[in-house]
Amino acid sequence: MKFGKLTVLALVTCVACTACGKSGGAVNNEPTAQTTAAVNTDETQATAAVEPGEVQATAAVEPGDVQEPTADTNNVVAYLTAGTVGDYTYEVEPDFTDGKKYYLDDLKKRCWFEDLLEEENSPLWVVISSGEKSHGGYGIGVVDITEEDGMVVITVEETSPDPDEATTEAIETPNVTVRFDYGTAGTPKDIKVVNTEGDEIPCAY
Repeated sequence: MKFGKLTVLALVTCVACTACGKSGGAVNNEPTAQTTAAVNTDETQATAAVEPGEVQATAAVEPGDVQEPTADTNNVVAYLTAGTVGDYTYEVEPDFTDGKKYYLDDLKKRCWFEDLLEEENSPLWVVISSGEKSHGGYGIGVVDITEEDGMVVITVEETSPDPDEATTEAIETPNVTVRFDYGTAGTPKDIKVVNTEGDEIPCAY
């Protein structure tokens, strides 16, 4: 009878081990699920790797589009504001005649010189006008001042509106003024004004 009990116990133990083996096999199968998860992660990473590339390709084009207007801006002529030519120091005064109604008739001229005769060591002003215009949109600016054989040459650029540009209907007289300060050499005695086309603009006192 003891032998029979041991036999039964052994059988029970064997069955239990078999069950454990099956349970262990089920646990061993879990890494398979993890492997699948790893594959899914790779797929997600691959997709993410493509998306930044697509965004970068688009961003690489945009800076080029922004730089194009910068190149056009470089073609704009810069007007002088102040400087020195030979022994003379000058400053450009765009608003010299602004609000001074007594200059209205003078501004219909092209150019004239002005100084303060009653003041010793007075500066010399060279007022350059584009003349009377029937509407707005016109402009004038100083692009160069040089000295040639003792003569100071002032070069101005005169601009006009495009045909399809909307402008004001008010009468205007665009002008610009160059003031030469009195220095060790006094003020310039010989001055010539020309436009960017090379045409001389006559000046008078």
